[in-house]
Amino acid sequence: MPAIAAIDKLEGILASSENFLQRMHQLGAEPHQRKVMHRLFSPGEAAEMVGRDRTTLARAEPEIGMDAPRRNPGNNRRVGYTLEQVQSFRRHFGTLPWRNPETDPPLVIACQNFKGGVGKSTTCVNFAHYLALKGYRVLVIDTDSQATTTSMFGYLPDAEITEADTMLPFLDGEQKSLAYAVRPTYFPGIDLIPACLVLYEAELGIVMRIGTQTTREQRAAFFHELKFGIQTVADQYDLILIDSPPALGMISINVLLAADALLVPSAARMFDFSSTVQFFRMIHAYIQQLDPEKTYRWISVLTTLFDRRYESQKQFFEVMRACFGESVFQRVFFHSSAVINSAAQFTTPYEQAKPDRAVLEMMGSVFEEIELSILREWPSKAAALSQRGIT
Repeated sequence: MPAIAAIDKLEGILASSENFLQRMHQLGAEPHQRKVMHRLFSPGEAAEMVGRDRTTLARAEPEIGMDAPRRNPGNNRRVGYTLEQVQSFRRHFGTLPWRNPETDPPLVIACQNFKGGVGKSTTCVNFAHYLALKGYRVLVIDTDSQATTTSMFGYLPDAEITEADTMLPFLDGEQKSLAYAVRPTYFPGIDLIPACLVLYEAELGIVMRIGTQTTREQRAAFFHELKFGIQTVADQYDLILIDSPPALGMISINVLLAADALLVPSAARMFDFSSTVQFFRMIHAYIQQLDPEKTYRWISVLTTLFDRRYESQKQFFEVMRACFGESVFQRVFFHSSAVINSAAQFTTPYEQAKPDRAVLEMMGSVFEEIELSILREWPSKAAALSQRGIT
C-alpha cells in the first residue's frame, strides 16, 4: 500500500469531522440558530426554587408585571415558568442566594486535573447549570484549548471564537480588563469567557515571552496575570468557575494561582488515582517556586464516573477517602448514560425539556455538598447554615 500524504489525509479527516461537529451544533440550536433554554419549571418546581407556595407566586405575577404563563389547552393548567421568571420571583420576595458584597468575596473555583477523561468539563458545565438554577450569578472561564465548555454553551470554537474573544489579549497586555471577553450565554445567570484552539498555540508564545523577562520576580509575576484579570470583573458575580486544560502548562499554572479553591475530578480507578497524586505533587512544586504564601479555601477531590456495578470502584473509593481524608467529597458523581448522551448533543440534563429526575437528584446531591463548601466561606450565610444545623 502506498504511503499517504499526511497533509492531504488530515485535511480530509478535518473536513468531514468539522462538518459533523457543526451539524451537531446546529441541531442543538434549531430552530433558532442559536442555543436557547427550552426547559420550563412547573408551578410546584418554581415554588420550591423561590421558597414560596404556588398560590403566592400566582398572586405576585401582576405585582411584578409578569405575563401569566401559558396554559395547557387540555386542562387549563399553567405550562410552567422560565428561569428568568423564577429569578423575577426571587428578586421580588428577596430569596436570591447572592453573596453579600460587603462581607462575602466572589469565589474562583478551578475545575482542574491533568488526567483527561475524568469528566472535568462535564463537571464544570453541569455545576454551572446547577448554580444558575439556584439563582447565583456565575462566570465560566474556559481556558482549555479543546474548548469543550465553550461548545457546551452553544459556540463553535475557531469558527465563531477567535483569539480576540479569549483571555489571550489580556494576558498579552493588549487589554486592561477581561470585560471585553465576557459574553452572555443562553442559560440565564451564566456568562462565559470562551476558548478556542489558539490557546494551545499560545503556550509556546507564553514560554518565549517569559524567557525575555530579566528577573525571577518578573517571570513569576506573569503567572498571576489571570488572577488580576479576574479581579477586574469578579464583583459582578458570586462564583467564577474555571475549566482548566488537562495538562500543567503556562495557562494551567495561571489558573492554579488565580483560584480560591480547587475542585479536582478523579475516577475511582488506580490509573486516575495515580495521576491525581502526581497532579498534587506537581502543583506543590510549582506553588513552592512561584508563590509559597498561596492559600486555598479548600482543595477537594470529586469522585466521577463512579459505576456502582463494580465492587472494585467501591473499594477504591474507600482507598481515596483514606488517603485524601477531608479533601475528598463524600458524595460521588455516578456514571450516567443521561449525562453522556446529553453531552453528545452539547447539552446537560439540567436543560432538557423533560429531564430525568433521578439524574437531577443524583447531581443535585453531589453539587449541594460542593455548594455547602462555598457557603461556609461567606460570613453572611453563617446564620442560615446554623439554623440548618450546619457548621
